[in-house]
This record gives sequence, C-alpha cells and structure tokens, in this order.
Amino acid sequence: MADRLRVLFAMGSLAGGGAERQLIGILNHLDRTRFTPLLYLVDRRGELLEEVPDDVPVFSFWERYRRPRWNYPGLLHRMKAHDLAAVMCEESIQVIYDRTMSMTLIAAAATRRIGVPRISVVTNDPQHDFDDSVKRFRLAKRCLLTRAYRQATRVVAVSEGIRKSTIDRFRLAPAQVTTAYNLLDLDRIARLATERATDLDHDRFHIVTVGSLARQKGLRYLLLALDEVVSRGRMPKLLLSILGQGPLEDELKALVQLKRLDENVRFEGYVANPFSIIKQSQLYCLSSIYEGMPNALLEAMACGVPVLATDCPSGPSEVLDRGRFGHLVPPAEPEALAAAIEDAVNNYEAWRALAPYAQQHVADTFSVEAGMAKLESLLVGVHSEATNRTGSQSQAAAG
Repeated sequence: MADRLRVLFAMGSLAGGGAERQLIGILNHLDRTRFTPLLYLVDRRGELLEEVPDDVPVFSFWERYRRPRWNYPGLLHRMKAHDLAAVMCEESIQVIYDRTMSMTLIAAAATRRIGVPRISVVTNDPQHDFDDSVKRFRLAKRCLLTRAYRQATRVVAVSEGIRKSTIDRFRLAPAQVTTAYNLLDLDRIARLATERATDLDHDRFHIVTVGSLARQKGLRYLLLALDEVVSRGRMPKLLLSILGQGPLEDELKALVQLKRLDENVRFEGYVANPFSIIKQSQLYCLSSIYEGMPNALLEAMACGVPVLATDCPSGPSEVLDRGRFGHLVPPAEPEALAAAIEDAVNNYEAWRALAPYAQQHVADTFSVEAGMAKLESLLVGVHSEATNRTGSQSQAAAG
C-alpha cells in the first residue's frame, strides 16, 4: 500500500538486551496496514537477529562499508551518519526511530542532512548511562548528545523518572518529551513460561535474575548479599541463577569462587526462553544501581513470581508503586538485600500474596496493545507535524 508510513528503526545491534527485545516486539506488532517497518543496524549481530520478522528489510553499516585503514577521531561517526542518511534517502523513509544513546548520536547527525523527523528513545538514566558507556571525548560527546536530543522531533522516555531526568539533564522543553512504557507480549510470556526446558531442584529456594553482566545491574552486591545469607549457616540451600552475558562475567565468577558459593550460584549465560526458569523460581531479584524501565522485572511480575528490587533511579519504584506490588531495598547495599532475601524465605506466603496483584498491574499497564497504540499514534503525529511544517514553510517562501 503506497500510503503506509515508512519507518526506519535504528539500533547498534540485536544482542539480547532489554532495549533490543523491545525493538523486536515493536517490529513484530506494528500494524502493517498503516506502517512499513525497516531496520538499520550498525552491526548485524546478536541473539535476537533470528526474531526479526521476515518482511522487515535489514540494513547494516558494516555490511555496506569496510573499516577504514586510518581511523582518526570522528571518522567512523561521520561514516555511519552518512550511511544512515543514504539509507533514509534510498528507502524514502518518513520517520526514523532510534533507541539507545549511541544510536541517537548517529541518527541526529544523519537527519540534520536530510530533515527526516526523528523519535529518540531514552532507555536508562542519562547521567549514569553516559558515565558507564562513554569513555573517550566525553566533553565533546556530552555536547553532541545534548544537541541531538534538543533537535529530536520527540524524545521518548521509558518511565516518568527517566522523563524527568532527561528534561533536567539536557534542559529540554517538557512538551518535547513523552513517556511511553515498555510493552510486554503477555500471551507470548505465558506460553513460553509453560515450557519446562529446565527442572529446578525442588528442595532449594530458587532466586533468579536476568540481565547483562555489567556494572549497571549491581550483581556484585547481589552475590555479596547471598554470601552473607549463606555464610550465616541458616540458609545453605539457596540457589541463585544468573541469566545473561556481559563484560563482568569473569569478575563475577571469580567472586563466586572467592566466597565459595559454587554450590549456590549458576551462571546460565544467554537463555532464549528465560520465562520457564523465572516461572519455576521462588523469587526474582533485581539488584541494579540504575535502570530505565526494567523489562525483566516486569516479565517476572507477569509470570506471577514474587519480586525484590533495588529502589534505584529509576523504574523499579514506579513499576512496584513504591512497594505495593513487591519489595524495595536501597541500591548498592548488600546488607539490605541479604535481610530482604532472608525475609522472603522466612515469610514466603506474605511475599507470594503480592504476586497476583503485581501480575494484574502489569496486564493493566504494560500490555502490548496499549504500548503499540501509543507508539503508532506518536509515529503518525510526528510525521504529520513534519508535513505541516514543510507545507507552511513552502507557503511562506512562495508568499
């Protein structure tokens, strides 16, 4: 259909993180009678590549370019922006949607060349995210990032906390920034949760956590909390399963060996279907130092599992309604995590009683239907604004 809106979704890769999973969900559920989705990746890699719908064309920078022999500062960035702009022109893109800080920098430079309206998504607390992900040319990149968000047609924050932080950090007009929660395909989660790929030990209290093995997720504090509980000798049968991959894997495994927790911790790596393990567990634990909108926490709630989370900036408190649907402890405090885990074991019925209310809250607030309706309305609105602005400029020039 010629009148379908052509939308290019842009991201670095499809490694199995929460932001990548959200993009896959959007690509799968976007209304094909109204939109034509296309996907741009810097690098065509990642566990989620096979889940890209067959009707979505994929463009990859590293498949279109070779690495330059001399890589002076800023060269690769300019090459990526040039290539992205070329794809937008070649494919008659009407709106671009970028997700993650690094992709926003590239998309901003590309759209300045050709004037395509841009939606940029902020998925994590901007200050913490910047400190963790940007190591070189920090001052220049901070200025470029501020400019990139200010020039976006719309900035989307995945939680109210992230919206406030983004407005404050980049001094944006509040009307430019909107909140759109991450979406959950509840039917898919329920279906996958029934698959019994792994049978857990029934005589152990099983804790599970899912996420990248990176500083943001605070897994060191979770392991220290587990050591504190186990070393007291009262709960030797605790078992923690860590689902995910990341740069701190060797460091975390070394800590497990140092604390002699080999019988209490399992590193499962990337798991295509984490919901089966989550569903069978007694407790989901999120130990993050900061978050945006923690997908795995929402997914655990959707599975009907009691949850424990750090009250970090931002997301968990908003998701759990300040503790109404699960338990919150201060971030980066192993003692508080340890006390909460002990309480979960000793008073499990009280913890489990919250789970049905949490499950209903997720269904009411984070369903794929509600999320897609808001996104599709945003895409149409951004395109209409750009079209009207172009028309007004043409009339002014003619007059």
